[in-house]
Amino acid sequence: MKKNKKFRQNWFFHVIKFILNIYKRKPLIVNESGLPLDHAAIIVANHSGAAGPMDISLFFPYPFIPWGAHQMKEGYRSRWNYAYHIFYRQKMKYGKFKSFVLATLLSIINKFLYVNMRLVPTYQDIRITKTMRDSLKHLNDNIPILIFPEDSREGYEDEISHFNDGFVVLADYAYNHRNIDLPIYPVYYSKHDRIIIIGKPLIYSELVKENIKRSDIADLLRIKVNELYASIKSRKVKHKNR
Repeated sequence: MKKNKKFRQNWFFHVIKFILNIYKRKPLIVNESGLPLDHAAIIVANHSGAAGPMDISLFFPYPFIPWGAHQMKEGYRSRWNYAYHIFYRQKMKYGKFKSFVLATLLSIINKFLYVNMRLVPTYQDIRITKTMRDSLKHLNDNIPILIFPEDSREGYEDEISHFNDGFVVLADYAYNHRNIDLPIYPVYYSKHDRIIIIGKPLIYSELVKENIKRSDIADLLRIKVNELYASIKSRKVKHKNR
């Protein structure tokens, strides 16, 4: 396996990051695993509404490559349709006017963000094999893959009710085709509490030995992510204003 290649974002991302950092408070980072994520791994996290992906990209302490809907890497019309009809109207439950304005404005600049983040497009058909191959290239360079597996067709929840199993497919593909035994890290981000919690990883080969079904592995990680969410209140973790 190759040495970790920590990629650099271009000037556009740094400008966006500078602007957002003016009014966004840095969240508290809690790493329960005690292990640095500078190696091949899968990170599964909650989406946390519209803020989660950008906030995690800004503040997560280790570089990663995210998965995203394939429309996000296509032309303006495709990005606009996805943003308006699926993301803002269906998932975020925004009204027509607000969704129209956000989709129209953000679809102009998000292409540059997605390209700069090296977002790996995902598909619901045979093209998923391209997603696997592209992901393996980054994993082979010891760069983790970030995936938001929650079923968000009815919107986003603080406590997640269902995980899709695409990340398990990736772990299985890497294990069987490249002999890469991936740790899977559960992560929870809370915009309200300004905290990112990195949980202890589950090793894919150990799950395989236990003959756990793909859907059950996905549900096990869902439970782990929800446990991180529950721990925020139980430990009363608060990030003070800086």
